[in-house]
Amino acid sequence: MRIIRSDPGMTSLVERRRKRMVANADCQPAPRCIVEGWKITADEQKIIGERLEVLVSNASLGHSYDKAQWYRDSNALNYILSVYGEGAPPHYPAIDAMSLDSASKDFVHLIAGLQAQRLNDQGTERTIFTDPLYYASILLDANDRDDAIHFPDLWEKWNAQPLQRSHRLRWRQYSYAAIIVPGAGPEAADTALSALGKFRLMVAVESYKKELAPFIIVSGGAVHPARTRYVEAEEMRRVLMQRFGIPEQSIVMEPYARHTTTNLRNASRVLQTLGAPSDMPSLIVTNPDQSAYISSSTFSARNQRELGCQPGTLGKRLSAFAIAFYPVMACSKPDPNDPLDP
Repeated sequence: MRIIRSDPGMTSLVERRRKRMVANADCQPAPRCIVEGWKITADEQKIIGERLEVLVSNASLGHSYDKAQWYRDSNALNYILSVYGEGAPPHYPAIDAMSLDSASKDFVHLIAGLQAQRLNDQGTERTIFTDPLYYASILLDANDRDDAIHFPDLWEKWNAQPLQRSHRLRWRQYSYAAIIVPGAGPEAADTALSALGKFRLMVAVESYKKELAPFIIVSGGAVHPARTRYVEAEEMRRVLMQRFGIPEQSIVMEPYARHTTTNLRNASRVLQTLGAPSDMPSLIVTNPDQSAYISSSTFSARNQRELGCQPGTLGKRLSAFAIAFYPVMACSKPDPNDPLDP
């Protein structure tokens, strides 16, 4: 977006935004109308989108950030501001909703203070997306929704050994690239790993001991109950090592997925990082009910609705517990409509 930032035509948009923020400083009901003024308007989207079309069509500029991506990103910022600044219901209210009270006096003061601080800051270079990005980041942090930046050393620490092993691995000596175990979060705040989660691990270990795959991918974030301190994948990894004696070099932790859809999408990302052959299947291992659900047209429709793509193609269901899975790397990109997606 560097070219857009330096475009003289954007100056008027930035000034209009500032005037709108000033005008909304004392609007009611606060803080909703103040936050509304932070969003990227349809007019701003259109103007920048049209400018990007011109830039992308000029191949000599080497500009690849296009209109479609701009709309996805700007809509994502507006979504964050709506959910975590105005209290609008997210896609999954039970686990992703705002944790602060948008009607409380403290929150009203927070929003007013943020806006006053920003308007008083004359030294920061402004673009049309600077302020929305700034406020979205602050509101995610204020609501303790920093899931996307957990485990910054994931591949340097937690997954370092399996990553090193993958570089020297003879993949084709195995039937599957990995055994994928979706998490099953408990609903009790003091429970680290649910009984169903433990059962899924038992079944996965049986497949691992048959040497069907070199890795077990455990997938699941801090999801159930809402704002739990336990991360499903971290707890599954711990149980695999301590209870079942699975070596650390064979366990890959994926600690971000929040749903079955993202369990598989994120597993595709992991397989890509490991360098698994793109035509090699993995094995989804879980309890029979979830296995049947993953195989259903209902789940396929949900993937299309929520992810906009299928995270993989399914082979035949090999048993009540196992399904062959061929990842689709085109569906592994970050989802701008999910602020908790890294």
